[in-house]
Amino acid sequence: MELSKEQKKKKEEQEALHFELWKIFLHILAAVVLGLGFFPMVYFLVSVWHWTAGSDLWLRVLFFSFSIGFGYFLFGFITLFLCAFTKNLFGFKIAPGLYGIHSQEALGWMGYNLMILIANGVFLDVLRLSPFQTLFYRWMGAKVGKGANINTGGLADLSMLEIGDNVLIGGGVALICHASERGFLRLASTKIGNNVSIGLASVIMPDCEIGDGASVAPCSFLPKGTRIPPRGLWGGNPARDLRAERRALAAGEAL
Repeated sequence: MELSKEQKKKKEEQEALHFELWKIFLHILAAVVLGLGFFPMVYFLVSVWHWTAGSDLWLRVLFFSFSIGFGYFLFGFITLFLCAFTKNLFGFKIAPGLYGIHSQEALGWMGYNLMILIANGVFLDVLRLSPFQTLFYRWMGAKVGKGANINTGGLADLSMLEIGDNVLIGGGVALICHASERGFLRLASTKIGNNVSIGLASVIMPDCEIGDGASVAPCSFLPKGTRIPPRGLWGGNPARDLRAERRALAAGEAL
């Protein structure tokens, strides 16, 4: 049964209100996750300060300073675990498709990527090229092959990413599986083959596939749906076959 204009308007207002309340809930959830992450760090710092109560002030400050460093890593590891645990606890999932911006799927997508944003913002930038970074990505559902080196915190929608063996992703690369389309949220998987290199500050949009052994030049932009064949060399904005361009240029100069 088709809704009247008034019913449609009322439904839209209810969805908009639900959307705003959901954002407030996610802010509260982020505060809870961070608070739980800080707890062992703060407890450790306070304990060290008490343990060194009988020492000279300079020695207490020295121990406390080192404790801040170790405590930060403790906070980071706990927070990574909490982000993955919270994702599972609340059932935050993403799947390919086209969804309304106020749909349940879009709200779940917001919650899912919030956990990634927290992890990136507070700790993962310190763990670039670290097995702990790869471990977190796998906890969040990403398929990451052996020997992959990911030197960026710009990955989102991790459960829709497939990264092959011995892949090198340069600093500042943005690799996302979502796009906004006229009030809708588009989610589509991206696949990167084995032995691929992606240059500094490149942007890869949803539904892209990069074949085995291919290279993407620095500062390239791969629009949605780009397909790079195996051993291809692509670059530019939008990305294109650089070898084909060189052959065409050489053929034109030969005429």
